[in-house]
Amino acid sequence: MNLVQLKRMIAIYECGSLRKASKAIGITQPALTLSIKQLEEEFNTSLFERGPSGVQPTAMCEKLVVRARLMLAEERRIVKELTEADRHPRLAVGIHPVLVSEWLTRTLRRFIDQSPPVDLWVRDGYTTQLMAMLSAGDLDFAFCGLPVDFSDEAFDFEPLFRRDYAIVARADHPIFSDTGRLPNEGQGGHIWAQLSAYDTIDPLETREFTDMIGRFGYSRDNKIVRVSSAALHRSLIIDGGLVGMIACDSVAAELASGTLRRLEGSEIGAPAFGFVTLQGRYETRLIRQLKAVIRAACS
Repeated sequence: MNLVQLKRMIAIYECGSLRKASKAIGITQPALTLSIKQLEEEFNTSLFERGPSGVQPTAMCEKLVVRARLMLAEERRIVKELTEADRHPRLAVGIHPVLVSEWLTRTLRRFIDQSPPVDLWVRDGYTTQLMAMLSAGDLDFAFCGLPVDFSDEAFDFEPLFRRDYAIVARADHPIFSDTGRLPNEGQGGHIWAQLSAYDTIDPLETREFTDMIGRFGYSRDNKIVRVSSAALHRSLIIDGGLVGMIACDSVAAELASGTLRRLEGSEIGAPAFGFVTLQGRYETRLIRQLKAVIRAACS
């Protein structure tokens, strides 16, 4: 087994046919077939099931692809580090947008002050986007949200804290005069701000979640402003007068001053936030140091 064979296996897996894979990676179909045959002989198992409409991966292939992607990501990282050996060490971390705050800024500054010269890259993105960047070898780790019981053989998850979410609006918003009515008796006209990174259905919009916010007048018939920017989402609620579900600590000052109010009974549990790392990945001293600084700040 070698990395070339693994790359060719992944190409077939992603393309769904030998013909498309051979064209994508620029080799002949017989050469591609030979590589897969050699892998199958080495593992004494079938990796693909051939059919008239293409190929389908076997269960063994599914497992091998996960591990192969990790190996190739590590290869890319090693090559990158060797080519940049004469520069400052490079550290790339992914941050979920809802974590962007004064607290995070101070935490990163504390790490920079304590560390030797380092080329620190901070990429923001939603959990699915950050995990894709991790798989591609573009990040050392991600700081984002996942269910506490998250389990995936490709990733390790270290939960650090959870956030409280609630539906909030400005204190003078008419939704507070509607709280004694049913949702269809006056609340349907309110404009909602919704934070979502997805073009279609947000996977976090479970039945339980939509039923809960539906009690406060949210429905597909509302006027809804969907944004992928956590800062804009916050501003739409505070400055634009919209109603929205938001992390309470991100508007703590406004809630304390009375500028914003929570809708009673709208509190909901949220995923845990913590470190997501490729399983089995070696961590440098700088990675461990940055994680330690963030852990200390979270505690």
